[in-house]
Amino acid sequence: MTGPFAARARRGFLFAVLAGLVFQGLNATVKVLVEGLPPMQVAWLRWISGILWIAPFALAQGFRGLRTQDLKLHGLRSVFHAAGYGLWYLALGSVTLATTAALSFTGPLFVTLGAALILGEKVRRARWLAVLAGFLGVLVILRPGLAEIGIGSLLMLASVPLIAGSNLVAKVVAGRDTPAQVVFWQSVFAMLWFTPAGIWFWEPVSGAQWALAALAGLAGTVAYFFLTWSYRLLDISAVQPLMFLGIVWASLADLIIFGRTADAWTFVGAAVVVAASTMLVGGEARRAKSAT
Repeated sequence: MTGPFAARARRGFLFAVLAGLVFQGLNATVKVLVEGLPPMQVAWLRWISGILWIAPFALAQGFRGLRTQDLKLHGLRSVFHAAGYGLWYLALGSVTLATTAALSFTGPLFVTLGAALILGEKVRRARWLAVLAGFLGVLVILRPGLAEIGIGSLLMLASVPLIAGSNLVAKVVAGRDTPAQVVFWQSVFAMLWFTPAGIWFWEPVSGAQWALAALAGLAGTVAYFFLTWSYRLLDISAVQPLMFLGIVWASLADLIIFGRTADAWTFVGAAVVVAASTMLVGGEARRAKSAT
């Protein structure tokens, strides 16, 4: 494939890869913060910082730059987003980044289950087999009965379908609003959702922690810019497999920053989940192509 469509695809793939890399930088920064501060306070600080980073871009054209095509959709997305990342931040202090990445790969599996159970969508046998294989991969990661399942892993797993719902709504709003508008309203709503818990659990913050909170806000803002740009250029089914590279960046961060990583079973289970999720998103792409 050559010409403008090829260039568009290359940019979309690059933005998706960069989004995954910067997201792991965000996770590593948050993991350091939650080791010294309450997770809900960290979440609040991260979104306050995010607003400060994104506001100049959103206001570049004055207050018209904040005008969204559908505030209700942004609000709906914020419900999924805040709930999912609330659980994520609670879990992040007690699991490795590689385990976090591995469990996050189950997003397409939950999307398929939701389509069948909530939307009444007909799911073919091959898709059910892929879902079953994916959750077998999760069992390999968690190994119930053979290893103690930490509350962190369960919270992380519970956050995935909520974040998947947020990403699906993000794909819709990315086609209507600019990336700056999408990230701005996401940050505003998330900050509002986390304000009560952030105030309730507030503890004194050191200078180094303020700097890390600012870094988390910057990383989150840049990552969502990249992700939103990739959604504007590619189908979500094309973006998802590229996010699987996150386990590479997460494993490197585990080793470099925290001096440890997940056990071998986590990577075996992750490989199974990645294979199953790739089957699902690849099948969706083929069906969408044949339908058009």
